[in-house]
Formats: sequence, structure tokens, C-alpha cells
Amino acid sequence: MKFNYLTQGLMASLCLASLSACGNLEMPGMALGSMPISAQTLSSLQAEDYQSSRGLKFAQAALNQSTGGTGYCYQYVAQAIHRHLPAFLWGEHAYMAADQLAASPAFRELGVNQQQLSALPAGSVVVWSQGSSASGHISIADGRGNEISDHIAPQMRSHYGGGSYRVFLPIS
Repeated sequence: MKFNYLTQGLMASLCLASLSACGNLEMPGMALGSMPISAQTLSSLQAEDYQSSRGLKFAQAALNQSTGGTGYCYQYVAQAIHRHLPAFLWGEHAYMAADQLAASPAFRELGVNQQQLSALPAGSVVVWSQGSSASGHISIADGRGNEISDHIAPQMRSHYGGGSYRVFLPIS
């Protein structure tokens, strides 16, 4: 299917209209920096085809719109990604993005242990399942150990609702 800018805008509006809250997380914010991720870390994440320019665009878009609030992580992450890709994320809860990201040719799922979550390259997307929360959580890594969604905070390494996580790397 070929998209033009009008179609992309309409699709993004429809997708974002269906996005809702993720859950409550209150942690102090931290700013996006320019500290690069090391080649050794990328290698350990099996990220040979990581698209750093795309990842940095996702992280910067997320940072530019972050409000410091909570409860709208899915909407904010989708907006940041849809600024640079045709709209494809939809649904009412953050956990729903995992299967959509897995099906996207712009992302590759990685097997990452919890200690590596803080070392993700910029633009990596972490999606937490529901656990005991209704929506789970979603965020974009800034490449410095922080997550960005509707807020900026140190990267979660465990979910407040007990959910499991999946990690998606932006690729070429």
C-alpha cells in the first residue's frame, strides 16, 4: 500500500485516537544526552543492523513531546514513532504494541536480560506486558539508560505490575 502525507496524517490520527493510558509511574526525569552506545554493547545485544539515525530520531521526537505526566505512554511513544514511519501502532493499551512492533519491518525483536535494559541504544522500544496492571507500559530508550514516553525516567528493569518485557530495535 502506498502512503502519501495526507494518508499518513489521517492514519496517525485514527491510530492515536484509539491509544490510551499505560499505568502510573512516578520517577524523577532525566534529559536525553549525546553519550554514544558502545560497539561492544551493541554486539552483546545482537544488533548488527541497528539503524542509529532512526533510533536517534525516535528518541529525540519522544523527548521533544514528553510532558512529565503519566498514564499516556502508548500515545506518546506512538506519536514519536509515527513522526518518522507510516502509522501502524493502534489499540487501547501499551502491551498491544509488542505484536505490532514484532510484525513491523522497521524493528527487530531482541532477547535482552534485565541488566541490559539500561544499556539499550537510542530508539529501542521496550514494551511491558500487563502483569497486574490493565495496560502494561511502553517507552523509547534514550541511549543513556533512560526511558521516554509521556515522562522521562531511568529505564525500568522491572514492571510495577509484574509484567514481562519485550525489546525492539530500530533497523534499516
